[in-house]
Amino acid sequence: MLHAAAMFVGLAVLWIAATQRVSSPQDWAIVLCASLACVLVSIRFGGATSAFARAPRLLALSLARAGAVASGALATLRAAISADVKMNPALVRIRTRADRADERAALENMISATPGMVVVNADADGLLVHVADEDAIDAGDLSRLEAGVVGADR
Repeated sequence: MLHAAAMFVGLAVLWIAATQRVSSPQDWAIVLCASLACVLVSIRFGGATSAFARAPRLLALSLARAGAVASGALATLRAAISADVKMNPALVRIRTRADRADERAALENMISATPGMVVVNADADGLLVHVADEDAIDAGDLSRLEAGVVGADR
């Protein structure tokens, strides 16, 4: 994905440098369309992975989870400040339906962004997650998160 984004930006910069025309909205539209066309051709012929096409959906999922992550961070901070912290730390094994490495990486990132959870190990079978409070884990939330990362492509 980063290769495709870098190629898109690089091609746009090269086009601007070569033509020296960026004064009108039409010039910007031509630059962006030509760069996007080159990236799409590259994706079609194996120069970039399909992760580039999934990036907007993952960005939207990250933004949708921002409120939950912020409230979880505040709850974790509140628990750390209070004197009567009762936590039940554990290592939890999560089996995943993610087949591709980029799907697993996106899922790992989403889980690790959740306060109180961090992915310790990942393999083909699933994820090993360290949680601060084992009783606070909601399997339904994790299932919906996995469906948001993996399920839309199937």
